[in-house]
Amino acid sequence: MFIYIDTEFTTLMARIQNIKLISAGFVAENGQELYFELPKNYRETDCSYFVSESVLPYLDNTKDVALSNFDALIKLKNWVESFEVPVTFLTDALAYDWILLNELFYRHGDYFPKNLAHTPLNVASLRVETFIEKYFEENENALRHHALWDARALAYACKA
Repeated sequence: MFIYIDTEFTTLMARIQNIKLISAGFVAENGQELYFELPKNYRETDCSYFVSESVLPYLDNTKDVALSNFDALIKLKNWVESFEVPVTFLTDALAYDWILLNELFYRHGDYFPKNLAHTPLNVASLRVETFIEKYFEENENALRHHALWDARALAYACKA
């Protein structure tokens, strides 16, 4: 099972250990989705100007998606393991998405899903980026730089 992933985080311009996860979106190849936000994982002052303007205003911040790190971790682990088949994440931002999710998996001990491949597939390419742009052109209500919408766009691009 492939799961297309995207994360939003505080800034691109810092050492990776200083970058904080804001939200994450996941779209399984069968259409199932998962999305969560981590409002207590960062402060607005941690965020770059771009993130403050282009990410934070579009967060849901509802109790359904605004979770503690541990609750998000357990929800993600249980969701991935619910597929009961081997799962591989696909990303177009390997250096950020994978590192931030791994940090989440191991923050409270080893909560890495037993059926998740330890190496994701990096699908970044000009072709994928072109189809991501096409997705947003065709879906005018879609929000750029929103982890779930970006994961949907990535799934669309990879399947195109």
